[in-house]
Amino acid sequence: MDAVIQINRRQRNNEVDWEQRRYEIAKGILCHGYDRMQYTTEAFTDFDTEKVKLAVQYADALIAELKKGK
Repeated sequence: MDAVIQINRRQRNNEVDWEQRRYEIAKGILCHGYDRMQYTTEAFTDFDTEKVKLAVQYADALIAELKKGK
């Protein structure tokens, strides 16, 4: 219930949930990278934490640029 209240407060104040955006961006980057492998078994056996870390770094860089625009 606390999470719902917090979301409502952010929406009311027109605030961006940057942690949620970070998750969405990193997820999109990872999905795009693995989608390009056409869902072969290589896509799943080649999955490693370095790719995850890189996706998060890209997401952080994008968010930093987005925040500059304010």
